Amino acid sequence: MPAPAYLRSVPARIPLDVDLEDKLLYGLTPTRLVYLIVALLAGFSAWTSHWAPVPARAFVALMVALVGVVAAWGRWRGRPIDGWATDLFAFCTSEYRVLWKRPRLPRWRFRRVA
Repeated sequence: MPAPAYLRSVPARIPLDVDLEDKLLYGLTPTRLVYLIVALLAGFSAWTSHWAPVPARAFVALMVALVGVVAAWGRWRGRPIDGWATDLFAFCTSEYRVLWKRPRLPRWRFRRVA
């Protein structure tokens, strides 16, 4: 069935990059930028709090920041790390079932008092 005449004269172009994610800063999408910012803030809070000696706080702060950098820019086999983590979580929860059994309560037996 041919298109109506009023639609044939409309010069519409379809963009080819509609499915691409927006890049905000240093090639990071909004989600990955949030990963980086939250990890850097968590590392800064670990560094500035006085819960341990300076070397321990520095180590924890650097590890937290490194996790954020890997979560933001990390890719393995062309897929982002958070995609792998989501798939791993879905696999583990679908393969291993957790059964919740209510504890059996003892039956109270009443005795006749003679």
